[in-house]
Amino acid sequence: MKRINIKINKGLILFILMGLCLVQCVEKEIDWGFETEDLQMIEYIGQDSVNYREFIEIADYVDVSGILSTRGPFTLFLPNDAAWKTYYSSKGKSSYKDFTIEELSIVVRNHVLPAEIYTNDIGLGSLSEKNAIGDYLVSEFDNVDILINKYSKIVDRDIKVANGIIHKIDRVIDPVTKGTYTTINELEYFSIFTKALELAGIKDTLDIVEIPYGVGTARVRYTILAVPDSVFNANQIFSVTDLVNRFNNGVGNLNQPGNGFYDYVEYHCIEGTYYMSDIETVSYYTISRTNSVNMNVKTDFLINYTTGDSLLTSFIQKYSNVPTKNGVIHGITQLLPATEAVPQKYTFDVTAFPEFQELEIYTTEGTKNFYDGENGIAKIKWIGDYMQYWRKAQGTGFINEDCLVMSEGYWTLEVTIPKIARGRYSVYGYFKKGYNRANIVAYIDGVKADKVLDLNTVIDGVYFVDEYICDVDWQTTQEHVIRLKTVFPGTIMWDRLTFVPIE
Repeated sequence: MKRINIKINKGLILFILMGLCLVQCVEKEIDWGFETEDLQMIEYIGQDSVNYREFIEIADYVDVSGILSTRGPFTLFLPNDAAWKTYYSSKGKSSYKDFTIEELSIVVRNHVLPAEIYTNDIGLGSLSEKNAIGDYLVSEFDNVDILINKYSKIVDRDIKVANGIIHKIDRVIDPVTKGTYTTINELEYFSIFTKALELAGIKDTLDIVEIPYGVGTARVRYTILAVPDSVFNANQIFSVTDLVNRFNNGVGNLNQPGNGFYDYVEYHCIEGTYYMSDIETVSYYTISRTNSVNMNVKTDFLINYTTGDSLLTSFIQKYSNVPTKNGVIHGITQLLPATEAVPQKYTFDVTAFPEFQELEIYTTEGTKNFYDGENGIAKIKWIGDYMQYWRKAQGTGFINEDCLVMSEGYWTLEVTIPKIARGRYSVYGYFKKGYNRANIVAYIDGVKADKVLDLNTVIDGVYFVDEYICDVDWQTTQEHVIRLKTVFPGTIMWDRLTFVPIE
């Protein structure tokens, strides 16, 4: 399921919040009337200095009071004085003045989102918008209560002020700073699985937050389907040695692909971060992209489900949605052995690159032209006057309501896509047709497809089309290069590629 995009100028808000030091919040217990909608957040909080003095002082200390008095909109999760003092004690400190300004800024920004989010918008998984330090806050339910990041309970909700929404919470939301392996290693109920990650040689990978990308770096993210000790024990596995004996097929070393133990452990490590609110009924690649895990969202989240299965693998909620700095951990109910790798339908959004995701307009609307066709985008090359990133919410059927556009005329556009499991596929491209569109041919890894894609002719008023390009038979799992080239001049609006396995 897609995240809800709130169409506001979040880029400026995030710039301000991430560039300046923010402050901590103090809770207040007075009877607010409808007149609170005329107050900015700081004004609202300032009316109850008895319960919120800590936040008021910290806001001044880290120079954030002015920010939370601007137009916004914001969502603020607001702890009271008691929550702050408990937090100080947990860090071995007695006052906010024992923290550096930078430390306090990160803590407070962790509580602020550059959008209005009511509790009706909060589901099981994560909030729809990143907070001011670029992380998603996790949400779940304990009976009628809403918990944020597992422990902070919303005790008073949906307080509308002039520049956003305030939710009072009973505990400071500690920023997530640890990688996925470090986090899971600290969870005592995953001790066997943790040792398995170490033996398989995967643990260091799971603590990497950024990797070199283009001229800079890019965030890497993971989803771990972790087996608790209780599930292993129920299957007569009481140690990592027992686990090795169960799955080791004697091929190579325990830390090498092809070894049954390694393949079992790696099968539980998915590429990308998927909280419960993100998971759809699709297949998700493992971190090697040589295999995939099938998710089926019904009344529960079922893993590798086949109709008639009596033994269901699903999530254990109390062990799931555990946030890390570079991913999320979900506890599961069964062993989940690796299945034989078979090609799965795969859709690739041609705008799903860090250079676009960092743009303000990636979650709002607008266009951005790129002129350096050789070095401007790490995984995209082009020849032409410019390439444009385009986004507009108009029910296009485009993923994220965005696409790539080329300047009118003759041009070439080349995209390198991530690894796809080897196999035979039919390849489709999703485009918007129009009178000024080009007619094009496609090259797959340098091999020209036979079909000319006529994007200039609109038939029966149908503008958005999934055009068949060609069939491929890939013998290895690797990246591939898709190049589009004009045979009749014009522009293009290109959203995605879809690879459908050929039976």
